[in-house]
Amino acid sequence: MSTPTLPRPAPPTPELWYKKLRYHHGNLRSSALARGRQIVRLHGPSALTLRGLARDLGVSATSVVRQFGNLPGLRCAVAEAALELLKTQVGLAPRSKVGVEDVAGRWVAFAAAQPNLYRLVAGEGWHAPGIGTRGIHGLFAVPSPLRTLEGAIRWRGEPGRACSLASTIHGLALARIDGVAAASVDTALARALHPVRTPAS
Repeated sequence: MSTPTLPRPAPPTPELWYKKLRYHHGNLRSSALARGRQIVRLHGPSALTLRGLARDLGVSATSVVRQFGNLPGLRCAVAEAALELLKTQVGLAPRSKVGVEDVAGRWVAFAAAQPNLYRLVAGEGWHAPGIGTRGIHGLFAVPSPLRTLEGAIRWRGEPGRACSLASTIHGLALARIDGVAAASVDTALARALHPVRTPAS
């Protein structure tokens, strides 16, 4: 039996960028989050700093501190913004018609295309028990990508398998980032989505 081919969407288009103009009230946070995503995407989570971000935006470091408090606060806010970007590109919405197979394929494809953003979103400490849809990233409670994915699968009629399937998809996304070949990940994902039923003896 042939292995089903999983959907592989086109790589995400680069984010539109900003001009270094004086910011009007209310625009700094959104501009900082957009630039923060770009810094992480190009250079990794550790490249995101308060002073560096302020310098890139042409504002004082104090202005950025007022928005995010400190470096962990900044990185958590950018992680949450990156998760929103992931949800949009995967097609996760309460009334979305996207099927589980498409969600899984797009989720792994996002991680492969934007590994640094996925590393930030999947930061250490997400999986503490009993915390619902939020995890601890540093000292901050932020939305958990695993719980987000699990909730999306449950919406699509898979309540019994949601947790295990979400964990598998998330693990395969990380494996893809770590260099496992796309074909191997696709095969493992297809097996998770369409397990072989063994006849009862």
